[in-house]
Amino acid sequence: MKQTIFITGASSGIGKSIAQSALSKGYNVIGTSRNPETVKNKLEGVRYVALDVSSIESIDACWEEIKDEKIDVLVNNAGQSQIGPVEETSLDKLRYLFEVNFFGLIHLTKKVLPQMRERRSGIIINIGSLNGRFAAPYYSSYCATKFALSGFTQSLRSEMKEFNVTVALVEPNHIASNIVPDFNCGEDSEYYPYANNIRESVKGSMSKAESANVISDTVMQVVESKAPSPVYVSGGNAGLLAFAKRFLPDKMAEKMIRNAYGLK
Repeated sequence: MKQTIFITGASSGIGKSIAQSALSKGYNVIGTSRNPETVKNKLEGVRYVALDVSSIESIDACWEEIKDEKIDVLVNNAGQSQIGPVEETSLDKLRYLFEVNFFGLIHLTKKVLPQMRERRSGIIINIGSLNGRFAAPYYSSYCATKFALSGFTQSLRSEMKEFNVTVALVEPNHIASNIVPDFNCGEDSEYYPYANNIRESVKGSMSKAESANVISDTVMQVVESKAPSPVYVSGGNAGLLAFAKRFLPDKMAEKMIRNAYGLK
């Protein structure tokens, strides 16, 4: 029987690219969207289900709809981003981003884990970010969620080894995406010139970013590997940056990051 891959945030960007790759390799694909009825250019063969990962009720309803499916692979891809100084990012917005990028992901993962544990097979792939190891300025809320996701994923991986369930983290870097970060900084703020510089820098890098196919190829590499690694970095110069981070002094890494975002 065909294996089933369940992908959150499959209506566009990285999630849609993963869905396309999975279909091309003969997998059954279940993909989520906040509003499946409004998805443009739906992929033939994908079963679209409604899911808002910021809502526990939505996650519960989504699981009720698909709980009889044998989920072989869960790809936690759905996420959002924020830019802004800590001082001007409200706790409500910070909590919301954690609901989307972290707590919602955990709640959904807890739905899938029992069936994987009981049958002693399954793969969980969490889409993190290179910002889960490089703390970019004015990205404090986003970086916090991705640092948290990195620790969660690597701990869960070890936890599930006795049950033959594989867990891996994929950390993209400079990948073309339709995600527009929520900007939390007023024009009258003293932080504005710097925060806006970051925003414009990100827009510029996105215009030159690699296709999401780079990430979908990495995800399928994890799915089809006999012994997946704990963490994969992918996109642009991600491999070089990850390697350098292991050996650069913290002060030098900080300077490198600031220079990359146009800050002295």
